Amino acid sequence: MILFLPFLMFLYTIYYTAGNSISGSINQQKAVRGYFYTLVKGNSYIISVNELENFKSSIKKVGFNSVGWNDHLVGTQSFAPCFKFSSLLKNNSTEECNGNERDAEGSTRFIRLFTFYGVCGPYYIMNQSNNYEIDPRFQAGEFSCTLGN
Repeated sequence: MILFLPFLMFLYTIYYTAGNSISGSINQQKAVRGYFYTLVKGNSYIISVNELENFKSSIKKVGFNSVGWNDHLVGTQSFAPCFKFSSLLKNNSTEECNGNERDAEGSTRFIRLFTFYGVCGPYYIMNQSNNYEIDPRFQAGEFSCTLGN
């Protein structure tokens, strides 16, 4: 019992952390999917006119809309929520979730969960008069779920 108890506790901490991170990922996916469909409720074209207006300066073709989950932003960089692996062997780590430090081997003790959900919609192409139009020739093609210039 004395020999196997520390080993069992070590396995328990790994299973507990991995299970929590998987559960967090599933719950994030549910929330992102629900929020996405709430945003596009009643809009079969998925992309709103306001979003298309924002794209005019840089994007000439669009056929994809998505929503992502983040914990926080630093400038334009998105950071996902993280879960820390507890360890009985290396419990003296000063690494923090939002930090950039790693251990000597270059590994980290955190799992970051990035969740992203999107749906392909109509393929909009900018015409000569600088307005988006739906061209039926390009719908449901292999490239209809893209952003491009």
